Amino acid sequence: MQITLRINNDEEKTYTNGFVKARVFRNALKLNKQLKTMTDISVELFDSLVEFVVIAFDSQFTIDEVWDGVEAHKLQAEVMRVFNEVLGLGGLAVQGQSDEGNGQGK
Repeated sequence: MQITLRINNDEEKTYTNGFVKARVFRNALKLNKQLKTMTDISVELFDSLVEFVVIAFDSQFTIDEVWDGVEAHKLQAEVMRVFNEVLGLGGLAVQGQSDEGNGQGK
């Protein structure tokens, strides 16, 4: 699993995590339950999703680095991509989400 963030306004840095802990999968299940009951995405939910991404990558970067390192119009897609990838590692597909270009096999 990988993510690319813009660090220091210019430099892009790619982070990888080849070992996603089962606890991260468990947290994804909890967040998925929250997502299913929400009608609108709130600041608090985005905060939880961004924190989830940081934890999924074993804190190789900070919450602020995600907020500052992803373009605003790509934030939701990027955090959901990571979220869906973690759920996919546990053999679950998130209903209603597209897998545009994630390159994962069936």
